[in-house]
Amino acid sequence: MDQGGSHVDTVLAPVVDHQVALNKEFGPISRVLGQRYFDGVRFPPEAEAELRALQAKGFVVHVMRTTAWVNFLYLTWAMVRRGLPLVRAVVNLRPWFTKPFRNTKQRGPFEERFAHALATGGSGLIFLKKTALLSATGKDIEENPFPALVAMARREERTVFLVPELFVWEKRTARLMPNVWDRVFGSPEAPGFLHSMVAFFRNYRRAQFRVGEPIDLKRFIEDNPQDSDEVIARKVRSALHHHLSRETRAVFGPPEKPVERILEETLRDRTLRKALDTVAAETNRRPESVLRQSRRNLEAIAAKASPTTLAFVSPVLDWVFHRIYDGIEVDEAGLNRALKAASHAPLVLCPSHKSHVDYLVMSWILWNRGYAVPLVAAGANLSFWPLGPLLRRCGAFFLRRSFKDDKIYAATFKAYVKKLVHDGVHQEFFPEGGRSRTGKLLQPKLGMFTWQVESVLEGARNDLIFVPVSIDYEKVVESGSYSKELAGGEKKPEDIKALLSTPKVLASSYGRIHLTFDEPLSLMELMKSRGLDPAQPLNDEQKKGLVRALGNRVMYGISKVSTVTPHALVSAALLSHRRRGMTSRELTDRINILRRIAGEERAPLAALLKDSPSHPEAMGPIQDAMRTFCSDGMVRTLKAHNDVIYQAEDDRRGEMSFYKNTLMNLVAARGLVASALLVGFPAPFDEVKARALWLSRLFKLEFIYRVGASFDTIFSEVVERLVRMGLVLHDGDMLGVAPEPHSRPELEFLADLLRDYLEAYLIAALTLPEVPAGMAQDRKAFVRQALELGRAEYHSGRITAAESLAKVTLENAVHYMLDQRYLVEEDKKLKLGPAAPDLEACRSYAEEIRRYLRHQG
Repeated sequence: MDQGGSHVDTVLAPVVDHQVALNKEFGPISRVLGQRYFDGVRFPPEAEAELRALQAKGFVVHVMRTTAWVNFLYLTWAMVRRGLPLVRAVVNLRPWFTKPFRNTKQRGPFEERFAHALATGGSGLIFLKKTALLSATGKDIEENPFPALVAMARREERTVFLVPELFVWEKRTARLMPNVWDRVFGSPEAPGFLHSMVAFFRNYRRAQFRVGEPIDLKRFIEDNPQDSDEVIARKVRSALHHHLSRETRAVFGPPEKPVERILEETLRDRTLRKALDTVAAETNRRPESVLRQSRRNLEAIAAKASPTTLAFVSPVLDWVFHRIYDGIEVDEAGLNRALKAASHAPLVLCPSHKSHVDYLVMSWILWNRGYAVPLVAAGANLSFWPLGPLLRRCGAFFLRRSFKDDKIYAATFKAYVKKLVHDGVHQEFFPEGGRSRTGKLLQPKLGMFTWQVESVLEGARNDLIFVPVSIDYEKVVESGSYSKELAGGEKKPEDIKALLSTPKVLASSYGRIHLTFDEPLSLMELMKSRGLDPAQPLNDEQKKGLVRALGNRVMYGISKVSTVTPHALVSAALLSHRRRGMTSRELTDRINILRRIAGEERAPLAALLKDSPSHPEAMGPIQDAMRTFCSDGMVRTLKAHNDVIYQAEDDRRGEMSFYKNTLMNLVAARGLVASALLVGFPAPFDEVKARALWLSRLFKLEFIYRVGASFDTIFSEVVERLVRMGLVLHDGDMLGVAPEPHSRPELEFLADLLRDYLEAYLIAALTLPEVPAGMAQDRKAFVRQALELGRAEYHSGRITAAESLAKVTLENAVHYMLDQRYLVEEDKKLKLGPAAPDLEACRSYAEEIRRYLRHQG
């Protein structure tokens, strides 16, 4: 996986014998301890590249918030290991006996210290605060080197870069009210010597180094020409202190509050009290009674995050994840980018939702990296004992699936979200609402987006940062239950029985998990891009438009960074094949096409796919994925004519399609254009575009389309890409299939990727005539009827994709027919609508879908 660090080599490091440098800086015992405890600390490639670039342009002064000996030792070690300038001047560090300190100038005038560092090609280090006994916050700085640095910046030709940095090795947030331990040994934000050493040795495996935004001191002086050195020094120190405070808050989260205090502060929200008073007046209830009901709701909603519980659960999860998964691939560059944005505003992490494991992955990853664990919105169906109390203490807060008619609950939940936003708590919720049973991304549910946006608009915070996250699996734990639900089975509520089946899960292997992050999205920046003034109130239409745009942008961000896995490639290649079996050569060719598309779209590839063969008989991840499908009974192999033939088992195609659907957003646009062209060619450009537009509207609930681009733009770009692939001929205003022998088969492959969707919508269309004229039918009954009709069509051979018999896709087809007025809904019952006045109109709609299927297979 590309970790975003390829630019590290743009500034070449000097050739340095690191071992010689280590011998000079550290004694033999220190070297052993450094290799044991420091080498595993996460030091982002981006941070190294930035420090190296700053070194090339000026004199680097590292700035940290509070004195900690372990910080000085690690920074020295890290600089030696990376061939970066060593610390040769330090401010606000108590003398010690270690060798690195003896090589560093720590006393005397600041001018002499920094001049020594500059002359020796080294760097400086400033601690802004000193910790002290019986102080939980640290003292104000005892030495003020900033006037001397300002004078140096004025005097020297090279600029001075002040680089705020955090060395993260703590595991808990500061308390709102420090206890005795904090006062004696220091708090997480201002650790004393003993606190820092004990905390580091307990958590060094999860430690990491963060670099903030540097201050160019020469430019700072130029931007403040009227100020004296003393005034500039105060401004610079204040800016650094503010930046490091924000970075610290981003890492540790806000100070820990007792749960009871959070509840009380939430219940004092004016908007909530106004809503409760309105309910009391409307229902003739006493205000105290309504308030008590609100409090009961809040107690059922609120998280009770406990670092002690997290510390207990973490090693258990560590064992479980390593037992059932082969590893978790984390987009470290994307994670660092997201957490860097957290210094500007609280994060709202928005992951895709395919498994119950999603609830655990993000929190576990952040905990193991020393970051604050977000509070996670979970369905109230997971609040059952004993899982509910455990999840609540791990940071889950619960919401009902539906509470439209419960005004007290709605107002209470909104007030709780607003309280989290106000306090700067990092949050996590799943924009799809429920888990995707099909593997593809679902359309966003806008409730949580609405409450987050309203919290900012009501002044709880100046901004929020939304981070689209894709969590992808090579194999999901729930795949068996999903296939039963898609075939028409009812969803079973989660209960204690699910916990008792855990041994079955622990006895299986589920491949790898892939965690990737899109660019962080500022709510304020989104508002400005839509021409909205954050300082002005929004009307209802503007607010709804903003929420819709936010939801769509987040889902598009998730689709952009969804990982292409070996299982997705194999299942897509096999399931888009309509004949009885596929040779290994055909399978290899189709996988190569998909990999080429992924490369052109810059989609993340599973790390193991890099430079690996596409042939299923060659050792590598593709072969491993095929073996998994074979061992699970989804694929069988035959040998004939010196070749291996692969056949997808008909009764397991629905389960296998889960993995194919994870990459459908990557190939959907090409599939739509290929289907539109193959209906009849050569054809005018605008005619093919009209066909593709009809298909894209048909599948508007199935795929996530690019945000911020018109259909005309997207269509033209896709045509151009198909031309570059050698599949399409664009001659003037005409489009046709390229003359090369591979062109039509490959276009048919791309079109065939949509076949199960087309057949599902065809089944729904064929069910329309069975709705009695003037009669109403329950929506669930209509879907059951469509499934039964679909089974008949499949077994008679009139449709070929068993995976088209999917309840979720049929439900989306019903939504489309409601939008197009083929159906109307009255009192939650379906009736034929004005677009389907008679049997012939129903057949015409079905025939329009069928024309896109005739060229296939």
